[in-house]
Amino acid sequence: MTTVYLTQTGAFTARHGHGGTLAEDVHAHTFRYEVTFHGPLNAEGYLLDFRRLSAAFEKEINQHFAGRNLGDFFENPTTEAVCLWIYRRVREMFPHLYAVKVAEEADRWVEYRGEE
Repeated sequence: MTTVYLTQTGAFTARHGHGGTLAEDVHAHTFRYEVTFHGPLNAEGYLLDFRRLSAAFEKEINQHFAGRNLGDFFENPTTEAVCLWIYRRVREMFPHLYAVKVAEEADRWVEYRGEE
């Protein structure tokens, strides 16, 4: 059986700030994310329909967070919190989820693979 990894990317701009040891005023980032799936090809030779992924990510992730303050969603509005939220939301919508990566800057990101 042939298995593949499929990755769909997306991005949204949102604000966040931190107290505690991170201590930052509210500021904006363009958060970029990658969602990777892993599994067998179906009878038509693909894993998941890119069109369905793109439409779902636009509605469920991009529009959900765009222009918002992440502090309205998370007690600790970190990139880690965003990554976990995206993983859990995508897992509800699509099979074969493997990993989610979220970056607030090009040189650093958080990756989650479902480990609890």
